[in-house]
Amino acid sequence: MTARKICHNGTYKNESEPIIRAGNKSYRYGDGFFETLKVWKGAILFETYHQKRIEKSLDILQYARPAHFSITPIFSQVIQLCEKNGCVHAARVRLSFSHGNGGLFDGDDQLQYIIEAWPLEPANNHFNENGLVTGFFREIKKSCDSYANIKSASALLYTVAANYSRLHQWNDCIIWNQRENICETIIANLFWIKDNRIYTPALTEGCVDGVMRSFLIDQIGTVTETPCRTEDLLGADEVFLTNAIRGIRWVKSIEEVNYKGNLSRELHQQYIQSLF
Repeated sequence: MTARKICHNGTYKNESEPIIRAGNKSYRYGDGFFETLKVWKGAILFETYHQKRIEKSLDILQYARPAHFSITPIFSQVIQLCEKNGCVHAARVRLSFSHGNGGLFDGDDQLQYIIEAWPLEPANNHFNENGLVTGFFREIKKSCDSYANIKSASALLYTVAANYSRLHQWNDCIIWNQRENICETIIANLFWIKDNRIYTPALTEGCVDGVMRSFLIDQIGTVTETPCRTEDLLGADEVFLTNAIRGIRWVKSIEEVNYKGNLSRELHQQYIQSLF
């Protein structure tokens, strides 16, 4: 069996090869961020949205960029890597950026990146008819600053929440911010529906600036971005989650509260299923 490849700063290597130094700032301090991309039939879905978010993340983190830096060649390497790994028809890709090697007050500050690619089952394009079972994660609260909108390599909150979710046999769990409002889930942005109106937490509430979130807000045109109190969510008619890989996923229950999925299914058919 051919060894799976990764791409490190434009060079393709076997994934088993060591590629980062012990002084890598993303490894040492979580000083990095990543994009999760979906490749379908040889193209990156929502490429413009991903490019915009990468550039925004670089600006917020004040990362030094090489002269004439462009994300376009990196996106080309994403497709090339998928071809090498035999998954160019349907793939999940992680594109990770870090800010070089060194300590907190010194270092080379050289932008580095790693691309990983895995086959993606077509079932990820379908609506989840059985619904998700979820609950609340109460132990760690997320901040509400602009850094919270980045898909940060510093992911302790999410790894602890994922362990908590597995312990309770949930599919995902809901995260609060420091204002005691609903923020997002471990791997998705959150929307709720009440009286046929669609809502989602505002970016100022600390949620990740999700690509699928942005796409749906642009496409639907009537989504209200607002703080989400616990009672808003528990009193909703429907709840659904979004991310770039799975599109829209209907939430069947949050702990003891059950939800319908009719409008969530319609939204999936209109805005997600039509892509495939």
